[in-house]
Amino acid sequence: MNEDHTRRILNLIREGKVKEESKLITEQEEDTLAPTDEMMPDEFETAPVEDVDEDAGEDRDLDDAELKEEEDKFRQTVHNRVKFNKFKLYPASQNVEWSGDFTDSRMEWNYSLDDSRGVYITNELLQLDDDTLEVIKKLVGYYKAWSDDWATRIAEEYNNKVRDEENTEDDAEGFEPGDDLPDEEPFV
Repeated sequence: MNEDHTRRILNLIREGKVKEESKLITEQEEDTLAPTDEMMPDEFETAPVEDVDEDAGEDRDLDDAELKEEEDKFRQTVHNRVKFNKFKLYPASQNVEWSGDFTDSRMEWNYSLDDSRGVYITNELLQLDDDTLEVIKKLVGYYKAWSDDWATRIAEEYNNKVRDEENTEDDAEGFEPGDDLPDEEPFV
């Protein structure tokens, strides 16, 4: 039985034969599949659609002023010949990622606060001379300060911004302290 069904499908594919009982749905026939008022029960109601704040808890980029400040600190501390990639904030998962390339050594670096926390370096063939080792030491040292700073900032500043936005929406509904308490006096 299973083989017959498989053979029939393969024949349809190979030969392009379309029988009425195995007819495929085409775009023109999709309109007939849409639900109509006759299909819906009388007491059927659609749920109201709520406006969702697309920025709340979402991934974010660092604003231009903060990004320039981070890049300047990195250049002054680690190495000035660097091309930066995106600086990405993930407030919901408490993560920050930042990466770049050292233009003189073609060494790529990556900072992350997530489970793979640490400094990652990528290079096909890296010459380990004194200058390169010094840059790597500075890169690791800067990561320690950077990760402490951003772990605190992502937990406090960016998480609070999301909570503040949510609280503002709750306040608009007229919630007052004590609204969640029972109206009756407790048993004495």
